[in-house]
Amino acid sequence: MELKDKTIIVAWDFSNVADYAMQHAIRFAKIIGSKVSLLHIIDKDATEIESRIKIVVDDAEKKYGFRPDYILQEGSIFSAITDVANSLDALFVFMGTHGIKGMQKITGSWALKVIEGSKMPFIVVQRPPKDEHFENIVFPIDYKKEDKQKVVWAVYLNKYFKSKIFLYIQKSSDANLKKQIHSNSVFTKSVLDKNKIEYIQVEDDGKKDFSDNVIEYADSINANAILITTSRKLDITDYMFGATEQKIIANKKLISVITVFPKEGRYASFI
Repeated sequence: MELKDKTIIVAWDFSNVADYAMQHAIRFAKIIGSKVSLLHIIDKDATEIESRIKIVVDDAEKKYGFRPDYILQEGSIFSAITDVANSLDALFVFMGTHGIKGMQKITGSWALKVIEGSKMPFIVVQRPPKDEHFENIVFPIDYKKEDKQKVVWAVYLNKYFKSKIFLYIQKSSDANLKKQIHSNSVFTKSVLDKNKIEYIQVEDDGKKDFSDNVIEYADSINANAILITTSRKLDITDYMFGATEQKIIANKKLISVITVFPKEGRYASFI
């Protein structure tokens, strides 16, 4: 994979969290040698928007020594961001979020709605980057078979950031779920071992909701990100009762979340 020819997309809406996403993306791009494009979804005359975004690009070059490109695209944020990223075969999409507020608790997190169906991982952020570069990554392991596919991104992050992986393994009393969790755990560790990647294994105590425990654990080790799989479209019931994906993405500890929408079929590489 020629990363210098790859683009990192930043979902841009002139908000403070979009600026955080741009800062993260520029740090990331400097290390792997890729491009950054600010993607703004327009719903009115583009002339004014283009003037404003050119100022953002100029300011970014002065502040960070890196000049991003920009893309203006008509459409809905719930489809256009993913459509553009997929068409460009982008490496990642960085996106800021304010978490889940008000009616989003019922209708669903905007961030999660944008992510659904993406071919590439989204990195969702809620705060500016610290001095770290993805050193500590929490990797929850649950019963979903699709979860195996995200391990290739743990390998990828380790390659460029020497990331240490913290496997956080779900506890279940159900025999079938226990079997699948064990299978996912064995598979993940075999890939990490093969690639000589350092990892620590922690067993969930099962006393609270799994997503809450993942977030608390990530916060306790000062994790730079949580790596999850978003494997399906969520319905109203999921949103009302708090699906694992949306809880982690909108976590109140403000930890960045790397989300992978798995391909159909079995485990495959990202190349």
